[in-house]
Amino acid sequence: MPLMILPFVIILLSLFNLFRNRSRRSMKESQDAFWEKEQRANQTRKQDISHLDYIQIPLNTFPIGKYGDDKLSELEQTLRTLSSRKILNLSGISNTDLKLQYGAANLPVLSDCDTQFTTLARTLSAYGEQLAALGHWQDAVRVLEFGVACKTDISKNYTLLGTLYREHNQSDKLNELIEIVRSSDMLLKNATLKQLTS
Repeated sequence: MPLMILPFVIILLSLFNLFRNRSRRSMKESQDAFWEKEQRANQTRKQDISHLDYIQIPLNTFPIGKYGDDKLSELEQTLRTLSSRKILNLSGISNTDLKLQYGAANLPVLSDCDTQFTTLARTLSAYGEQLAALGHWQDAVRVLEFGVACKTDISKNYTLLGTLYREHNQSDKLNELIEIVRSSDMLLKNATLKQLTS
């Protein structure tokens, strides 16, 4: 009986080795391609980035200083500070691709622009949430809509905006928001859609 099993064991081991070697070869090819691309990226000359689509915060359309609330004041101060900085939404673009497109020397500047965007996205979401909590829903909508226009990937921005649309009978805007989320590549897209459509 054991002698009858031996050929099957040998075949299984051979198949295992074959797939393992194929997997190693594929992994090595991927790593080689990555390092070749990274080397090209590191040698890319610095490009002009002054023409990029930097985000301008419309402070004049926000209720800055309108309500006497400490939390709002703190968030508004953050927005004022951000308004003087360069902000770019670079979500989903790798550092290697940024270097290839704009030059390795621009990476620190672009990384800072993306960091500022992360702060902006979080601040807009929190600002809209606090405005809504205080009953200023129209101001909250204005702030959250700007977050959507910036393509924030913060789910709360979309779900709170959807809730406000629903509560104030703005079904057309809710449907538009659902379509925006559906066509996006945000990380929590499915969970956000589920909340918006429930």
